[in-house]
Amino acid sequence: MYLLRKLLNPTIYQGKYKRKNYFEGWYFKIIDVSKKHVLAVIPGISYDEHKKDCHAFVQVIDAYTCKVEYFRYPLSLFRFNERQFEIEVGDNYFSNKKIVLDLGSVDDKINGVLHFESIVPYPRKILQPGIMGPFSFMPFMECYHGIVNIHHEISGTLNKAGNVLDFTNGYGYIEKDWGKSFPEAWIWMQCNHFDTQDVSLMFSVAKIPWMSRHFIGFLCFLRIQDTLFLFTTYTNAKIHQLTHKEDTLTVILKDKKFKLEFTAEHADTGTLKAPKNGLMHREIEESITALVSVTLLDNEDNIIYEGEGTNVGLETVNEKILLAELNKKNRH
Repeated sequence: MYLLRKLLNPTIYQGKYKRKNYFEGWYFKIIDVSKKHVLAVIPGISYDEHKKDCHAFVQVIDAYTCKVEYFRYPLSLFRFNERQFEIEVGDNYFSNKKIVLDLGSVDDKINGVLHFESIVPYPRKILQPGIMGPFSFMPFMECYHGIVNIHHEISGTLNKAGNVLDFTNGYGYIEKDWGKSFPEAWIWMQCNHFDTQDVSLMFSVAKIPWMSRHFIGFLCFLRIQDTLFLFTTYTNAKIHQLTHKEDTLTVILKDKKFKLEFTAEHADTGTLKAPKNGLMHREIEESITALVSVTLLDNEDNIIYEGEGTNVGLETVNEKILLAELNKKNRH
């Protein structure tokens, strides 16, 4: 039953029977109401091929100091629930409804409890159990992606290096990745802090290896209150423009009914560890304080939504490879 359950619920731990060249991690973005305290907390697990560096971990990135802390734990201190998303790493607890942190030593300790309320989960269907849609069922993919909470409100405090950070009435977001390695090249962006309430945006495009070949695949949604606009490879949406010049990323996506345009501006980054063949040895740069401008139009160019977003999570990794691939594809 576990094998079927994990396939239909990507949010739970997928790696019960994985023992080499495997990673799995969840990404918790937490932002207080003043937007002065912005953290990403990433618990996960890493298995290398020869079992010399297998471990569980919790990464924490502070958006404004750009400081990243990486806490290692033996595998014996990683525990998971087979029926719902619920994991423990040492004395740290993570679910879609709550996190409990107890990290570090006396001087740099991070501890406290945050509860998540008014949760907006990613909608699930039998043939589309997550954001990857039917690609969720494709075996042997290098990396899989899932959305846990599109949006939630936060209550509670964290004590960080002796300072009390109150996240009550702040917003949060949870997603995850699992597999063997992150792609060779990708762009990822996420925001749920817009000038109008109850709006969320996520975009990801990557060079995806498959059966000795590769393709450029992308996932994107814009949620406006209770309406989810989905633009993905499997919905036959198309990337009409993807440019990255200096510190500006511009994207235009289209399907039969809608056109989504957004422009993101980079900000200061911190250096996160990322997986390669299960090992957390790769380093990538991420910002959580980027900016984005978004416009959604219908097929007659009538504006449905315009908005500005702050505290945007943004990663651009080997994006020149993506641009070259897309340009080559467009020429044909």
